[in-house]
Amino acid sequence: MSQYTIKKTATIHNAASFSPDWQAITAIAINNFPWYQTGPKQDTQVKLSATKDTLFIQIIAQDNYSYAKQTELNHMLICQDSCVEFFFSPSGVLGSNYVNLEVNCCGTLHLAYGTGRDKRQFISLEAASLIQRKTSINSPVKFESEDDKEWIVEIALPFAAIEQLTGENVNKDKWFANFYRCGGRTEPQYAVWNNIDVPEPDYHRPEHFGELVFI
Repeated sequence: MSQYTIKKTATIHNAASFSPDWQAITAIAINNFPWYQTGPKQDTQVKLSATKDTLFIQIIAQDNYSYAKQTELNHMLICQDSCVEFFFSPSGVLGSNYVNLEVNCCGTLHLAYGTGRDKRQFISLEAASLIQRKTSINSPVKFESEDDKEWIVEIALPFAAIEQLTGENVNKDKWFANFYRCGGRTEPQYAVWNNIDVPEPDYHRPEHFGELVFI
């Protein structure tokens, strides 16, 4: 099982204006390609930092053909855009209900919670409004360009938003989770952090989550 350590920093009074020292934080590499078919295996890295009440996420995705069409919160086809997904069990119990957070290269979000693929409760507008995002693409949609090289998204995810979605307290010591790269209209990527050993692409596999430890 893959493991990653999230170092907590001092409490920040204004998460919207705070940015961790990302250069000092070790990256997670989404570099397993269990369903590889063809084309270049593009690099995707995620870094995590936290305070006592917020998780900070930085995504850097190499992308030769950046594409995003969806602009609506919780749209079911965000996963077909150039996208990174973060699935996690905030209870800290392996095999428990889990959140799927999906973000495309323009910063549009999809968040849901439940026991499996078909039993999901979507985040409300109220809870989603607590989540801050910054992106390297300054437009709501994105079409492929010969200048495309990479995109960056940073997210400040308050634990309060997660608790509104799940109705449960967040475990602030340990989560189980996985990270995925998917989507894109040209050379779509299907990569994972903790490897998934199934024949067809399937990210709703909490039994294949790795471990996130908060210190």
